[in-house]
Amino acid sequence: MDFLLWAVRSLHLVAVIAWLGGMMYQTATLRGDEASLPDATTRKSIASARPLVWMSVWTILVTGVALMLFSPRFVFFRYQDVWSVLLGLKQLVFVAMVVCAYGTARMFTRVDEFLRQGKDEKDVLPYYRQMLRLGRVTVGLGLVAVLMAAGMT
Repeated sequence: MDFLLWAVRSLHLVAVIAWLGGMMYQTATLRGDEASLPDATTRKSIASARPLVWMSVWTILVTGVALMLFSPRFVFFRYQDVWSVLLGLKQLVFVAMVVCAYGTARMFTRVDEFLRQGKDEKDVLPYYRQMLRLGRVTVGLGLVAVLMAAGMT
């Protein structure tokens, strides 16, 4: 049982690193200049990383639920100690991160479609800025979740 718990924790940690790393990569790559849109090569590199990011989200969800259920400190809907409160807050932050990451992916798809259609840069820029905003919020929430996880140990 100890090996299984160690494996699930390791997989959870690797998935968190991949998701946050992917979101930071996307934010840093696209951040360059908010006044100009990304070129086709940058868009392709971002699009190629998306399956890894979403696979990480599902891995985090499954391993997180497993870790929660196998923990002796976990009791359903009881928030009596700091660990339980941090766990509940971390779950809320995770849901917010998924919503923001989904919004980022939708905006990225829309920007990519508009650029392929040859739309004017003025029409595409608001979507691009919203995508960057959502990406930054996701990264910020991810860092908050990591700090909460550190407080749970």
